Amino acid sequence: MTGLLRYNRLILIALLGLAIALVLSQVGRRGNPNPRPVAYLGSDGVPEVVLKQNQLDQYVVTGRINGERIEFLVDTGAADVALPYGVAQQLGLRLHPGAVSKTGNGNVRSWTAWLDSVDVGGVVAHQVKATVLPNMAGEQALLGMAYLKHMEVWLAGGRMRLRPYVTP
Repeated sequence: MTGLLRYNRLILIALLGLAIALVLSQVGRRGNPNPRPVAYLGSDGVPEVVLKQNQLDQYVVTGRINGERIEFLVDTGAADVALPYGVAQQLGLRLHPGAVSKTGNGNVRSWTAWLDSVDVGGVVAHQVKATVLPNMAGEQALLGMAYLKHMEVWLAGGRMRLRPYVTP
């Protein structure tokens, strides 16, 4: 009986270790492969920044809003830069009554704010519209089309290249 009990404990410990390893591998896969992006001048003298995707095929990058560091998840399906309410408070944003926003968690009342600057590695857009959502968890913001519409965006080979759109 004692041998069987030890054997069951070993199996339980092995399964627990496997579960912990699986969780830790998923946490690493969702990470930010672009913690300090830097823009370089392209051949035509226009600054550009190249982002790497993480292992979940997402583009996560550390940038700045009004000079303050923030982590973004690039989301071409988001109309604005979407911010959790707590982040908007930390940034000291002036909130204006918004509308009802349609989110993945259903419809929710939101606020609107205007960001003086959104900067990804030195590629900056000014006067960018943000939507502040009270039910958005965490401290990560969504980098939506309000910023991306000011950029030329190329996707190829697991890389995203951003550069300011220059009118011809």
